[in-house]
Amino acid sequence: MIDRRRLLLASTAALSIGGAAKADSFPNGPFRIIVPFGPGSATDQSARNVAEGLNRAFGVAAVVENKPGANGAIAAEVAAKAKPDGQTIFVCSNTAAASNVAMMKSLSYDPLKDFDPVTIIGRAPVFMIVNAKVEAKSAPEFAALCKRQPGKINFGSGSASTRISGELFKAKAGVDMVHVPYKSTPAALQDLMAGHVQMCFADPVTSLPQVKAGTVRCLGVGSRGRYKLTPDIPTLIEQGIPDFELMTWTGILLPRGVPQPVQTKLREAMLKAITDPTYVERQAQGGSEIAPSSPEEMRRIMVAEIQLYRDMMKIAGIEPE
Repeated sequence: MIDRRRLLLASTAALSIGGAAKADSFPNGPFRIIVPFGPGSATDQSARNVAEGLNRAFGVAAVVENKPGANGAIAAEVAAKAKPDGQTIFVCSNTAAASNVAMMKSLSYDPLKDFDPVTIIGRAPVFMIVNAKVEAKSAPEFAALCKRQPGKINFGSGSASTRISGELFKAKAGVDMVHVPYKSTPAALQDLMAGHVQMCFADPVTSLPQVKAGTVRCLGVGSRGRYKLTPDIPTLIEQGIPDFELMTWTGILLPRGVPQPVQTKLREAMLKAITDPTYVERQAQGGSEIAPSSPEEMRRIMVAEIQLYRDMMKIAGIEPE
């Protein structure tokens, strides 16, 4: 008669040995880092910093592939279908990892079922940015400008989270603006500086250099309290836009099924990379705070944010597309 308990223990041991063997031989080639937005975006900059860290840790190339479009859904689908060997890494934003679920009727991927979380890299609030020639020095002044010209002020967005930021401002400030979508936040900022759109919400990593250069103006920050990296910029809440709190974040996901020993090895290398003082300083200069998390915490954040965006869409009166 077969001893089922002994057979189970033997099978478990074999799996463990197999996983350890894969971890010992990992990596066996270059890393493929998939990014859902174009070059110059906050997610892209984080991905390139992670690529440097992986190269230092493992001594192999780490190639960044930018696949913008469909609010990150194109890149997410490619990453989700990749071989789960730990060689393909998805450096994503909260758009692809959470808000798309709320904002799109159907997705070709499920961020909670098709991926294993590794860690959140960094977090930052959205910035409300206007063209330098716009005659408004604060959020209330901009709202008043929109009310004087209903339907004639354009706002751009390069992601689902920046789209919902603009729609939320419209709802809470009681203004009428026209939405203009872009494939990435840098593209939206380019048109903002050219005057094709008058306002956009953006992450500080992308927009802060332009704010410091004076080519655009930041009217407010979408955090509950003043952002410690830009303490001189008032929040939208303190300017009278009630409960306006929206954060952006960047994180790392792996295709579901990567062996646990390989996940552990990757996570250790990535945590070392993102907590390196040079990396921390580089991110801080761009306006992003390092915020490493456990895989379990990242999953909880994703679940909570999906619900948050569903609630925000109801407030803004937006239907899933």
